[in-house]
Amino acid sequence: MNTESFAKLIVGALYSDPQWLEQAKVQMRELEWNIQHQSLEFPFDQTDYYATEMGNSLKRCFLSMEGVKASEFSADWKLRTLAIENRLSRAGKRRINLDPGYLDLQRVVLLSGKEGPQKIYLRNGVWADLVLLKDKGGYRDLPWTFPDLRDGRYNDFFLQVRAEFKAEIFLRTKVCEV
Repeated sequence: MNTESFAKLIVGALYSDPQWLEQAKVQMRELEWNIQHQSLEFPFDQTDYYATEMGNSLKRCFLSMEGVKASEFSADWKLRTLAIENRLSRAGKRRINLDPGYLDLQRVVLLSGKEGPQKIYLRNGVWADLVLLKDKGGYRDLPWTFPDLRDGRYNDFFLQVRAEFKAEIFLRTKVCEV
């Protein structure tokens, strides 16, 4: 079985009020995205890029979803999270920013609605942004990696999710061999 196209769905959530995260989680479950783990919540304080739209005192956490997904459908994940953001918005302003992406054995990729020189266009206004590479003992950042990912605060979470992904891929491979 070719496991190269499989990945672990993750979602980065940026918000000022945890109630919006909880409401987004409910809507993710309606998509049959069952949350497996949630990272620690950290202040999103290294940029004020979202302050005008979403306010101050922003926080970010990451969620991982149960099971493995075919990464070829990753653009759909971004479109689904945009719909959640829109439903939770008020007066054209988001209350939560959801950045889905995936983690596989080699990398962490986030999906974006914004173009950038390092991003690869997928379709329907969705770009893939390679933000971390797996390295010995952890993850290595890239020149364009977000500052809060660069400082390693989410590395333990990503390593835990990677270990679970590796076990799930192993089980999937064994089942297909039988």
